[in-house]
Amino acid sequence: MAAFGFAYIDENTPVHRCDARAKLLLLLACSIGVFFVRTGGGLAAIATAVVLLIVLARIPFGIMNKMLVPVYALAAFSLLFNVLAQPDVDGVLRGLFFAVRMVVLVAASFIVCLTTRSNELLDAFADLISPLRALKAPVDDIALMLALSVRFIPLVEREFLSIRAAQKARGAESAGSLGRRLGIVGSAFASLFVGLFRHADALALSMDARCYGAADRRTRLPRE
Repeated sequence: MAAFGFAYIDENTPVHRCDARAKLLLLLACSIGVFFVRTGGGLAAIATAVVLLIVLARIPFGIMNKMLVPVYALAAFSLLFNVLAQPDVDGVLRGLFFAVRMVVLVAASFIVCLTTRSNELLDAFADLISPLRALKAPVDDIALMLALSVRFIPLVEREFLSIRAAQKARGAESAGSLGRRLGIVGSAFASLFVGLFRHADALALSMDARCYGAADRRTRLPRE
């Protein structure tokens, strides 16, 4: 396997070879299914399919687990709020259902992100929404926005781990009370959003320096 860089794992698997448009449509179907499923059995079936795809794509579970750390934190908050709102077995089960739903959805998006190159994602988005050109919609801009949104997911994970490492280096993990620990995690998320806005601003400046939008329509580099 080639070196891993938080964005694409270069492997020759059926998941990697699958057309990017098919991956995006399957991700959309998975997202709809996750939000519309109402039973634990249905959610377990979707989660099992996602795990099988991770194995089929040869994505190391250690890498996937590290990327899901911020999602685990959000899922824990969701579980906690549900338990506090309904402190009984039903509240715990409902909290677990929402937490697993969140993890499964993000993990599915990671599969697409880690097995698809950026240019393939962008071209797939543009092809899928190309009928909107008839309505004078800025298809290329929308496709770029969606592709960047998917690509920002691994960046969120890297930024969060960097902030947590900085907090540990400053002894923040030594705080004993639960309230203090939750405050530390909350400050990490605040720093995370500030860092993401900084990255977004740098990306906007980079695109402006490369004269993005000067042409009427986006061109594509022919593939060999």
